[in-house]
Amino acid sequence: MIHVLVAAAAMLAATPALAQEPGAVPGYVIPSTEVHRIEAKALGRAYPLFVSLPPSYASSPERRYPVLFTTDAPQSFPLIRGLQQRLRAGERAMEDAIIVGLGYAEGDSGTYSRRRDYTPSPNGDIDAASDKPGVPVKYGEAEGYRLHLRDEVFPFLEARYRIDPQRRIYAGHSYGGLFGTHVLLTEPEMFAKYILLSPSLWYDRRLLIARERGFAMRNKDLPAQVYFMIGGEETVPDPDTEPFGSSRMAMVEDMDEMVRMLQSRGYPALRVQQKVFPGEDHGSVYPDAIREGMQWALPGTGQAPHKPCLDADGKARKHCRMPWAPKVLEKGD
Repeated sequence: MIHVLVAAAAMLAATPALAQEPGAVPGYVIPSTEVHRIEAKALGRAYPLFVSLPPSYASSPERRYPVLFTTDAPQSFPLIRGLQQRLRAGERAMEDAIIVGLGYAEGDSGTYSRRRDYTPSPNGDIDAASDKPGVPVKYGEAEGYRLHLRDEVFPFLEARYRIDPQRRIYAGHSYGGLFGTHVLLTEPEMFAKYILLSPSLWYDRRLLIARERGFAMRNKDLPAQVYFMIGGEETVPDPDTEPFGSSRMAMVEDMDEMVRMLQSRGYPALRVQQKVFPGEDHGSVYPDAIREGMQWALPGTGQAPHKPCLDADGKARKHCRMPWAPKVLEKGD
């Protein structure tokens, strides 16, 4: 059963004092967002979905929108929504889209949830400690989580919002990038575009690099547009040399190898590119990389911005004080 928490969120936003103890400071609720709870029946747990509707949604009732899904929603959703609001410039710089944040499983920490849901095999870090008392660390349920998205999340959202299912976009970082690569090599049609940031391709002895070879043997095409990005400082000494060896953390080289292998296959419908951000590490690369990914995936119309110092004929208006405006010649000049 799916429970919608929109009304509760709206109430908290409108009347924060009702939800607070006397003297407590109210929390901040992001405007124009909605929260849903959806059960993953086969997995036996539930997840929150965070939804942000674009500024033009209410005024364009016939329009269907691209949708951008982002993993690690507590961190990524507010940033991505803010970037969309700041950069869209009336859709000249970025097309409007519905933003969906994929939250962590109820009752789990982010670390526990993402280790389990974003990794494609159970062969994770043997030294990892669980942050759930009495519950061991778990890895390897990426395929179950992928099916949850395809069979439960997509239909739920597309029945409630004006989403164009041909324009789904995926964005994930680190294990989220690993999970996106798993989706790409399992059922690429799930998303039209993939923004894969700092993907943890070292995982399980570079399992997905090996799976790419298997995909190429079984398939003649890979219909997707993919943008891989990473920080230039992400090849680091491995802090845990067992059982995989020091090459495990050669993330820049691993990503480059994946991209070159994909490019070498000659898939007719695949468009893949990569970028390295010099001087950025695994954490610091995210803001610049996700912005670039969003502008790549959701390009605006490119129309020139309005210039109030110019008239309809492009001539400078008198008394305009904008420093870049051409000088208006007065009589006698």
